[in-house]
Amino acid sequence: MLTTRRAAHAALVFAVCAAGCARDEWPSPPPVDDAKYRQEYAEFKKSQQETAQYALPIVGTWRLPDGDTPFGSDPDLPIVLPAKASLARAGTFRRTGDGVTVIPAPNAQLRREDGTTVTSAARVDEGPPLVMGSVHFDVYGAPPDVFVSGRDESDPALEDLHVETYPLDPKWRVAARFDAFETPRPIRIATTQGTFHDATAIGQLVFRLNGQEHRLTVPEAEDGGNGSFFVMFKDETNGKTTFSGYRMLSAPAVKNGEWTVLDFNLASNPPCAYSKFTLCPLPPKENRLATKVEAGVKRHPTARGYSE
Repeated sequence: MLTTRRAAHAALVFAVCAAGCARDEWPSPPPVDDAKYRQEYAEFKKSQQETAQYALPIVGTWRLPDGDTPFGSDPDLPIVLPAKASLARAGTFRRTGDGVTVIPAPNAQLRREDGTTVTSAARVDEGPPLVMGSVHFDVYGAPPDVFVSGRDESDPALEDLHVETYPLDPKWRVAARFDAFETPRPIRIATTQGTFHDATAIGQLVFRLNGQEHRLTVPEAEDGGNGSFFVMFKDETNGKTTFSGYRMLSAPAVKNGEWTVLDFNLASNPPCAYSKFTLCPLPPKENRLATKVEAGVKRHPTARGYSE
């Protein structure tokens, strides 16, 4: 979250509440220092570039059941890697509960990202990530949904990679009122890998765009949120100028009935905008905005992302 917005949101809440405005009044968002805002926006774009840099070269994501899962370039194996990076049978991932061990085949040329060679059984979830040829491995998730993914750092798509955004426009910074639910509501969040997890919706952000009132449901932050609301939303640019799935946005957290700021200039792409092999949550069905949000990050023309 931009530090300018963190500092400003308290002033906005105070100004609105001190004025004693009615709930149907819509304040303007607080002003920002233009030079600082543009600098922080450049940092936001850099972070989006890094997301694309990480996700675009992912060659696969595979669920690891309990027991042994062999991997290599043999197309009949459960985990198939590019032939340029792997032996036909390069080894085995062995999962026991939430622990994952790799057992390399002889001459597999498996190593860690720090250059250490791996010639015998080693925990994957301990130490630097594993590398085979140009493929880097990551293990994530929790039982029963533990996954391993591979990124090919020699992917030609990484050459001259550039993430495009809409022009920065202050009209897309809007005041939003937080309407907390009297009782938090259970919601089921789907993911791009066909799994689900149960979450809790704590309220909605109410705001105006293009002359219309809209609402976005806010899930409870699993990590406390660091003082921020996190929302996922769809809009009428999806599949045209923006990623077909959805985009994401954060806002300073406030109490029920207070006002915060939604800055759609900071609408970001999830990793699944660049690779269908990533594990991303999907927005609640009600978070579909019946308008075009022509702000934030655009669709990458060569991305191989998730598609509904």
